[in-house]
Amino acid sequence: MIAIILTCTTIAYAIELLLLRYGLEKADHIPTNNDTEPMVSVIVAARNEEDRILECVDSLSKIEYPHEKLEIIIINDGSTDKTAEILASFVSTHSNMKFITASPGENVGLLGKTNAVAQGIESSRGDILMFTDADCRVPESWVRETVKCFTDDVGIVGGFTVLDASRPFEGIQMLDWIFLFGLSSATAGWNLPLTVIGNNLSVRRSAYNATGGYRAIPFSVTEDYALVQAILNVTDYRVAFPVNPASVVKSKACQNWHQLFRQKQRWGVGGLDMVLRGMMVMLMAWIARCVLLIAAFQVNLSTIILAIILICYVDLRFLWKPLRRFSRLGSLKYFIAFELYLTLYMLILPAIAFLSKDVVWKERRL
Repeated sequence: MIAIILTCTTIAYAIELLLLRYGLEKADHIPTNNDTEPMVSVIVAARNEEDRILECVDSLSKIEYPHEKLEIIIINDGSTDKTAEILASFVSTHSNMKFITASPGENVGLLGKTNAVAQGIESSRGDILMFTDADCRVPESWVRETVKCFTDDVGIVGGFTVLDASRPFEGIQMLDWIFLFGLSSATAGWNLPLTVIGNNLSVRRSAYNATGGYRAIPFSVTEDYALVQAILNVTDYRVAFPVNPASVVKSKACQNWHQLFRQKQRWGVGGLDMVLRGMMVMLMAWIARCVLLIAAFQVNLSTIILAIILICYVDLRFLWKPLRRFSRLGSLKYFIAFELYLTLYMLILPAIAFLSKDVVWKERRL
């Protein structure tokens, strides 16, 4: 019986991944408006990023877009290191950059990063709001490539973020991010969007205003997911999420297991609010790996090997397109380690999410 269950769940997972792989193709073939040049506000909240913030703002200063139609707003989110000093010095020499310090949140919904981002938006003028993180670097083409995706029916645009990877620990995280961003892109391709990750997220101001803004959106430790779902709930806008190398943001991987645990814990807790279709996508992956683990002690070796090969094949096929488009196929040398890592954290993440009472991020309890 367990062999039959293993076969069925493995095939079901394979079908799901192949459908999602087709969703990537659909996401990558969307209409664009190459003639549009709306006013754009880039919003970045920075907290204790003295080692990385200069790279971030330097990349933002090199964005190729009409100067008079681009403003860059950097918010100091309670930093206790030299982040504020570095920002103040850099922004003083760039006329389209604004540096503000976030004041304490005025209600229970405005906590942590959400509070800083909300204040950044309130001080902005753009028709398009673009978000990235203070430990990220954006390409010169980021704004132009993003805004052209805002056709009349699109209210949210997502882009991929890739991690620098020079060692296996970083390499598995990089593949993990490509996999997760790929899921978001693929579901958007099927017009069944789940989310857009906040380090490469853009929304229409009109869509943001329609939600009442972060002052009206219930607090979440994953403020990007909360915003995307609020917009989808109150508007008819679609999500565009192309696999576009010209809009790829770059970031750095967690440097140790403690940082990685905190990151996954925050994502897991935020994921408890995920819409049903998102839960179903993740549940199928969890079931397939859970059954595989159980079957390993009860089913003949050849059946186990075939199941592993099929799971690895569809995972690899799913990753191949974005890795090829982003010239990262060399990262597949980490693929086997990534599969072991993915299986482990998929099995334990639900328990971590449900049992976590507190989430700590950037030395702040949320």
